[in-house]
Amino acid sequence: MLFVVMLGGRHPRARIEVHDVAFVLGDNLKSTYAQLRETWFGSPEGLHIDSWLEVDGVEAYRVEFSEAMPAPGEQRLFFVNLGGYELGSFGEAHQYVLVAARDAADAKARAKRRMPRSWDKAHTDAVIDVDDCIAVDQVGGRYVHLVEGESRGIVQRSDYIVL
Repeated sequence: MLFVVMLGGRHPRARIEVHDVAFVLGDNLKSTYAQLRETWFGSPEGLHIDSWLEVDGVEAYRVEFSEAMPAPGEQRLFFVNLGGYELGSFGEAHQYVLVAARDAADAKARAKRRMPRSWDKAHTDAVIDVDDCIAVDQVGGRYVHLVEGESRGIVQRSDYIVL
């Protein structure tokens, strides 16, 4: 199962808690804890999970894994970090979207259609092609493949879990 995990913690040069997203593979969330600790760039003390996605499929595609690279032109999985500003709220708001697309430009366009209408000055912070961003050798050399078909979709959960 693919897990997209929002990590929170401290960094020696940061004044407030910082966050990052990690893409890991495991049978369940607990089985990914060692991988999550390895990906964290900040202080190990206080590292925690804030939210996670259990990703069985995206849109009309089931997420599968293989040791073979996807063929050129196949649908690929993208993680899009949308950012924007809400009237009366200090700081930037974020929305994270997983989309199936052939390239980053298509992924951005698809994700922007899901941007909250309440955001003022919305922008796209980053597009992360999961295949390029997962350190493939850290998940057993397995590549992400999107296969047309039924899936359980995405389950989102939030909790404070200290690693």
